[in-house]
Amino acid sequence: MKIAPRELIWKDFRKMQKEHDLYTSPEVEDLLFMQTIEGHSHNGDGAFEGKKFVDTTIDDIVIALGRDSFIVRSSRQLLIDEIYEYARSVMKGERRTHLVNKKGEPLMRCPLFLEVEVDPESVLRGLYLGGFMDDFETRKLANQKFNLNMGGGKPYLVDMHVMEKLGLDGEQLAHGDHEDKLEEYRRVGLIIDPTNVDFLKHSYIRFQYIRHKKGLGVSDDLAVLVSGKLYNISTALGAYLADAIDTLDKFSLHFFEQDEALAEEIERNFKNLNLTREDVLNFIRLIAIPEGMEDDIPDSSQRYFLEVNKEAQMTTIESHLRYLEGKSYPQFKIAYERIFNTDLYAYLEKILR
Repeated sequence: MKIAPRELIWKDFRKMQKEHDLYTSPEVEDLLFMQTIEGHSHNGDGAFEGKKFVDTTIDDIVIALGRDSFIVRSSRQLLIDEIYEYARSVMKGERRTHLVNKKGEPLMRCPLFLEVEVDPESVLRGLYLGGFMDDFETRKLANQKFNLNMGGGKPYLVDMHVMEKLGLDGEQLAHGDHEDKLEEYRRVGLIIDPTNVDFLKHSYIRFQYIRHKKGLGVSDDLAVLVSGKLYNISTALGAYLADAIDTLDKFSLHFFEQDEALAEEIERNFKNLNLTREDVLNFIRLIAIPEGMEDDIPDSSQRYFLEVNKEAQMTTIESHLRYLEGKSYPQFKIAYERIFNTDLYAYLEKILR
């Protein structure tokens, strides 16, 4: 298997700690950097300098950094649980006008959330919209309705020994068309039923994204901006928090898509939702990346949302909120694609017209 060596993982980790500053606590910053290393190792970015290690998982990175896997998973799960607790309290009628936990600490430990006052019911609407945007079954409905070409998949528990025996690797599973092979993968033991195994005890069982269908995706930046334009700032922040859950649950204590599960819970229990699955499909249509514009539409990860641009002295999420509020903001490049924020806002106004 092509797993990154310990020395390169450490080199990339130190490089990010030195060069990048996230608008969150040092603890959450480290959790997000670990996930960034996974992407760097797959793509040959950062300290990997073109060398690709496509089977590297967050498990490998946590072990290489000398961290305890259970503690790291628990720390990430805690951040998810706090978003769930906030949503459930609002569904019970509590008026939570700031995105904070029971202790008054900001969700995702982002100090920005101490400053921004929100309409809690609108936050739930954003969690609902954002919770379904990565669900492949929902995307297929949007493809049919709007003649789109979105792809997608989901993470599975994968037996790495079986993966090797089948001559597969992480890159092939993550980027191929596997929808018609999923039952076969289950039959031969590549995909494991999470209820039948304690995945925390077996180092060869890993979370692995398997793509069902090739195709374009959605932009998390557009998800924040479109929900803010169609509804309000609070809905935009809800969509942002849905993406945070989607990021964190890739290495957590539970094996299911917790952003989608929360959206379904909101659908069942929030009487004032005033949104339907049709609204979700329309939302996805607007945030889908068009054919031929893959390099022109940014898609920020949590790290890029929270990273402080040194020249602008501002994060991407702050820029998006200031744009939505009609306030001034500096021009700077955002996301992995390094697209100017102003170009994205111009594109948004064009599609909404």
